[in-house]
Amino acid sequence: MPIYKYFGQPAKYHGKPLFHILANLKDFGRGRIVTRSVFEAEPSQEQQPSFYRILWAQPLMDTSTVEGRVVAEKVRKGVKYTEPVDLGNLAPVPDFRLVTRREEERFCKWESLRDFSTDVDYVTEPKYFTVPPLLQLLMERNMAERGETPGEESFLLPHYKTFTPKNVDLVTGMGKPRKEKHQETITRCEGTASYDYSDSVSTAFGVDPEADLLSILPEEPPMPSPAVGMRLYRWPDDSRNHKEEVRTEEHSAYYP
Repeated sequence: MPIYKYFGQPAKYHGKPLFHILANLKDFGRGRIVTRSVFEAEPSQEQQPSFYRILWAQPLMDTSTVEGRVVAEKVRKGVKYTEPVDLGNLAPVPDFRLVTRREEERFCKWESLRDFSTDVDYVTEPKYFTVPPLLQLLMERNMAERGETPGEESFLLPHYKTFTPKNVDLVTGMGKPRKEKHQETITRCEGTASYDYSDSVSTAFGVDPEADLLSILPEEPPMPSPAVGMRLYRWPDDSRNHKEEVRTEEHSAYYP
């Protein structure tokens, strides 16, 4: 028996390009159900199926029979979208599988599906983020130099202006890049979040606030050495005359 050895990462897609399936069906598969192997690999596929129902297809008649336009009805994780989607960009991906007529009723679970609703299908992200402490200190000093009075949002980062919407895709390829807005999960920005994740650190890895931090610093200087000028290590021997000055309170004082 020959011995086979496989190199590289395992295959991500396990199927056929969409038009390799539709080109062999009547009316290019109008009304048939297709799914993807990445959908079937999800643990929630049994209870919340994901698939497409073909509404209209038009192949481009290229040499490989992979390009064309496909309009389909989308069902994702048990949610039936009320607006059709264009699968033209996904059609060349070798990841589609045809669901047979005999399996459609069991696979689709039509009675358990629900329509897409903006009141239910949304995710919440913070509207603002608090700035890091050192950045806030720098901003306070700069505003004091300019004689400005800080407002309520002076030390908040507006996340609602920079978040990536989940219902807009940038389509590139043939022609000029265009933004395509589709019916998808809506993002709502509420509240304020912080960059402080100390409450997420387990007590086993935390630092006791009463402990002496200087005693747990390493003997040797870190490599590469920090550029901020703060000593992150302790001298093992204080009897020698070092070139570096001993840090005192005078070095920590700030004189604007």
